[in-house]
Amino acid sequence: MNIVYNVVMILCFLFSMYFVITSFFTFKKRKKKLISNKEHKFAILIPCRNEEEVIASLIESINKLDYPKHLFDCYAIPNNCTDNTKEVALKKGAKIIEIDKPVKSKGEVLKYTFDYLQNSDYDAYVIFDADNIVHQNFLKAMNDTLNEGYLVAQGFRDAKNPSDNYLTGSYTIFYYLQNIFYNQARMVLKRSSAINGTGFCIKKCVIDEYGFNVKTLTEDSEFTGICALNNIKIAFACDAITYDEHPTSFKASWNQRKRWSSGCFECLKRFGTSLTKSFWKNSSFCSFDCLLYYLAPIVQVISFALPLFMVIMKFIHGLMIDKIILDLTSLYFFILFYIGSIILNIIVIKLLHKKIKDHYKGILGFSLFILTWIPINMICLFKKTKKWEPVSHTRNVNIENILN
Repeated sequence: MNIVYNVVMILCFLFSMYFVITSFFTFKKRKKKLISNKEHKFAILIPCRNEEEVIASLIESINKLDYPKHLFDCYAIPNNCTDNTKEVALKKGAKIIEIDKPVKSKGEVLKYTFDYLQNSDYDAYVIFDADNIVHQNFLKAMNDTLNEGYLVAQGFRDAKNPSDNYLTGSYTIFYYLQNIFYNQARMVLKRSSAINGTGFCIKKCVIDEYGFNVKTLTEDSEFTGICALNNIKIAFACDAITYDEHPTSFKASWNQRKRWSSGCFECLKRFGTSLTKSFWKNSSFCSFDCLLYYLAPIVQVISFALPLFMVIMKFIHGLMIDKIILDLTSLYFFILFYIGSIILNIIVIKLLHKKIKDHYKGILGFSLFILTWIPINMICLFKKTKKWEPVSHTRNVNIENILN
């Protein structure tokens, strides 16, 4: 048992070290090389369900984008609404796409929309959530990224409400870490970044050729896998900034993260074998990174559950009865983990030129946020989430309030 334990924990350590080592490439400067100067025409898509309180701010920020007005159109796609989302969107100048069949998820809404716009003259699609607001340079940055030759790009995901409580602060730091140490590092390494839900762009030719046949409740993670298997590198457009509203209640966060974890397990089940073969046969590190991305929740569970299991077994066999209270090794580990997390979070905030006072709740609470993900992943290993639970959005913020 000890041999198995040591082997598994070494593998988990190597898994973690791979991400640590690759993360350092984020500090290497990358030169942009434009192969075109085309101004692409964009269709901006906003799937929305009961978002009358926030969608106006998003559309207002879209109307202020610093990009030729004749080269983008804004579409709101109301679905399963029982409020005035459609009327608010129309009043703010958005076009409406009516869905004439039942849809159960954002992925199904997007598939319907892509089919609806199949014969349009757009060059690319941009997808936002209705609670977002958008930086005025978003389309310029995405256009530059497409002119580098990329077909799919993820923007920088920032927050509307980072200082509400430890949850919103932790979400904010979570995406900062993903932006900098995963997506930006892979951009430098000329690998593939990951799509993370909103503020991303897909060239129309990709949808025309490969479709958008997502099956899980995490269409972003699933499409990341589809891109990896088809050797489509996902760019990270760091200057294409989206501000997102994060959940303020633990229940809403719990349900949201259950959906994410369940979707990740489903993606691993669906694509795991194909991604492994792609890496083995074609030396595709895009497939390798995507595979590890899907494996991360399982590794987190093993890293926690296996040491706990060993402690319980030793306790049962009387090996730790005399010292279980006095053994401070685990306590030291958690103290060091917490301190290290705080230091890393502060470094990230400083790297992004943010203010500590706006993020101290997330800096201090981030470790708890990650720890609460362990039971979520454990539950989802045995019981997958089958229903999309909408998250309520109420924070109405103008883009000027954030930029100032």
